[in-house]
Amino acid sequence: MLAFKQRTSERIFQFFLDHIPQNKIFKKLMRWLVMNLVMLNERMIFDKRLIKFYKSNLQNKINVVIDVGANTGQSIDLFLKLNPNCKIIAFEPIPSLYQKLKRKYSDKPNIQLFQFGISDVAGQKTFYENIFQCTSTFEELDLTSEYLKTKSKVLGVKPDEIVKKSYPLEVITISDFINNQLAEKIDILKIDTEGHEYACLTGLFKSKLNCEIEYIQLEMHGDDMYLNRKSPDDIYGILNKNGYEIETIIKHGFGNFVDLVFRKNI
Repeated sequence: MLAFKQRTSERIFQFFLDHIPQNKIFKKLMRWLVMNLVMLNERMIFDKRLIKFYKSNLQNKINVVIDVGANTGQSIDLFLKLNPNCKIIAFEPIPSLYQKLKRKYSDKPNIQLFQFGISDVAGQKTFYENIFQCTSTFEELDLTSEYLKTKSKVLGVKPDEIVKKSYPLEVITISDFINNQLAEKIDILKIDTEGHEYACLTGLFKSKLNCEIEYIQLEMHGDDMYLNRKSPDDIYGILNKNGYEIETIIKHGFGNFVDLVFRKNI
């Protein structure tokens, strides 16, 4: 059933790609529709796959989660389905999204929100906010990318119009945050930073942690969209070196990208 939904979603996106006209108003409407279909598709396909995996593999209920790249709270909502009372520490650097998250979860004391970016060093980095906010990143786009050209066509813009603005943002490392503020075991560390995952992992493993992380879940793109892109070997290498082995690969409902879930060797 999920495979059928995935094929249907991909046919819909291809239809948009083939039929978007040049009218600006229609392009804007279609861009809004595509963005919402993407989010709906994720909830119908990817979320179900991920929830099934964690329900089957977590020996106990999750108690502590770190969510790097919270966006509009998609992963927060997913983890709350696994345990409504779990402690979730979420990072979202985009000011407008951070404010939306504060309003959305204002009645949930178990959710802590921080307006920081996560990277390999503490300081400031240039952030690229895209017209499709959930794809915003600290990574610079490769404007010659074939994938970026296709994506731009679907969204009805030119490749150099994908980024609507860039600005400096404060960044910290996960290891600094954990060692300064946490002591309890972390059940899941989820990282979705649109191509910046390797930098986040570098910051995570820069120093010895004072608590254990059981699962590390991160998104990986199989495209050429970023100038400083890392290969799967780079991702596997840094995690294997630090004692993590792959547990599962969960494909998203469309496109050539997946979430990798690694588990700490016991």
